Amino acid sequence: MARKKQRVFQHEMEDESYKIIKDVLPNNWVIREFNRPDYGVDIVIEIFDKVNEKVSEALGEYLYVQVKSVQCIEIKTEKIYPVGNVAKVGWREDKSKYFNIDVIKFVIDTDSIYTIQSLGSSISFLLFVVDIDTRKVYFICLNDYIDKILFPRNPNYGSQKDVTITIPVLNELSLKHISKPALEYYGKRAKMLSAFAKFAYQKNEINHLLNYKDFPLFTYRDSLANEANIYADEIKTQVLYFIEQIEYLEIWDYQNWQPLPLAKTEIKQLKKSLLDGTEMNTVKLEIIRVWHGLTNLGNMYEELTREWYMPKYLSFMMSYPEVPESIEVKK
Repeated sequence: MARKKQRVFQHEMEDESYKIIKDVLPNNWVIREFNRPDYGVDIVIEIFDKVNEKVSEALGEYLYVQVKSVQCIEIKTEKIYPVGNVAKVGWREDKSKYFNIDVIKFVIDTDSIYTIQSLGSSISFLLFVVDIDTRKVYFICLNDYIDKILFPRNPNYGSQKDVTITIPVLNELSLKHISKPALEYYGKRAKMLSAFAKFAYQKNEINHLLNYKDFPLFTYRDSLANEANIYADEIKTQVLYFIEQIEYLEIWDYQNWQPLPLAKTEIKQLKKSLLDGTEMNTVKLEIIRVWHGLTNLGNMYEELTREWYMPKYLSFMMSYPEVPESIEVKK
């Protein structure tokens, strides 16, 4: 016997989860559904900066989000041990101490994870898990989770049908003191990576200009430079032009990572030294130091800040308002 088309409960949960997300995110942010057809990205969030009560300004910052809804999420307590730098070596836990943290767990298919891994980390791809009963939304950056937890712990995860994602319960959108700086940080990812690439290029050109080497490699270009005379005015003009390119980058406005505003202060001081006519030999050392610091931002970003908001010991030391009690393991 024929029957009418039916709407399944899962579709109702999906629609409700989108409503919950819209309710909890800032009103001036724009949420666009991106799931027709659905290949992993459900919504794209565009971040805006509020100028006044009537106007918000587009920042050109986006978050790509996969949304999952659950009727009721179970919260568990998990021991989190310190781990070495997984950007350098595999997963090595220090079992001498740990934090107890509350987490939720969500199972996701391996094909989705592998697709996200193939994107790299140039954009922020987040997972939102919506608890329909409590109307809470938990978030985790899947790019970072893959690079900093999943792959170091299990390089062969692709042979599994699915993987379990662990999310700290503090990663909850209604906790604005945590979620707002976190989402703003993820939104600036493309800008940060673009800036780090420019800093590296500029440093290479400055080293050549100053005939300065921080590695024992000499090129044909270097041999030509040894025969040329580089004058103070040329150095000043080149460095001021480089500063002009980077001094107004919007990454400097992100206050939750202190190396950024500190680097901007150093750039401004160097510019002042150049314009004031400070003796060039003194300024050369300042130029080298400033660009060394700028290029090191990329190293710190990869080693430290991509650990933020993860279920890891280091993350709880750096990215949350309060550090949990460290429990020593008795021998």
